[in-house]
Amino acid sequence: MTEELNGKVALVTAASRGIGLAITKELVENGAIVYMAVRDSEKNRNLTAELHAENDKFRSVIYNAFDFDTYEPMIEKVVEEAGHLDILVNNFGTTDIQKDTTLADGDSEVFFDIVNKNIASVYYTSKYAVKAMRTQENGGNIINISSIAGTTPDISRLAYGVSKAAINSLTQQTAVEYARNKIRANAILPGFVGTDGALQNMSKSFLDGFLKNVPLNEIVKPEDIANLVVFLASDKSRYITGELIPVAGGFGLPTPIYGDVVNNNIQES
Repeated sequence: MTEELNGKVALVTAASRGIGLAITKELVENGAIVYMAVRDSEKNRNLTAELHAENDKFRSVIYNAFDFDTYEPMIEKVVEEAGHLDILVNNFGTTDIQKDTTLADGDSEVFFDIVNKNIASVYYTSKYAVKAMRTQENGGNIINISSIAGTTPDISRLAYGVSKAAINSLTQQTAVEYARNKIRANAILPGFVGTDGALQNMSKSFLDGFLKNVPLNEIVKPEDIANLVVFLASDKSRYITGELIPVAGGFGLPTPIYGDVVNNNIQES
């Protein structure tokens, strides 16, 4: 355990599993007090209670990611209890693999629903966090978990990609608007992350085909995202703002024929 973030107060949305839980644990490991923003359920209450019993730097705050009226009270409660909010990690995101497909064949209602939910989940939390952070002497830090899909067009998941592109723009706009208030904003763009939920929804053939186009040839781990969050949340990144940082193993960088060439070379060797 380090004290890199000692004295810092963080809020992580959708923090009960996967990337959000990994981020929460890594922030606490580095000394931060972390409010886990979760929906009200027995499972989440038990999880947050267990973590708090292990280390009182694990805290919780209830909100509903799909009910935007719960966002402002969530921020207000954290500031009221902790006295300040230094770090906001916008981790929530949603899609519908079956219905979020292409422009011509996708469900229009689903498209706008996903776009609205994903953008609003970052817009509202950032809006209310900035209102608190700009009154603080040391400002604050917003870290948005976006996606490589926001910069690299896919053959499907149109709404997801469009919403992540918008979040990238929102991140940079926030960074510019509030830099003079000592508020930094950056976005992390994961590639395919190996959470339990993601792996259960993807076939082996898809994963094999995908990985041949990833130069590092590995699936991103939630801990890879969490480690970058800690860096961006710390003073070591004090002069970094408005950046869109991929954590994708080099996906999207090489020539389009990279996967075929490398895969053939491996088979021939």
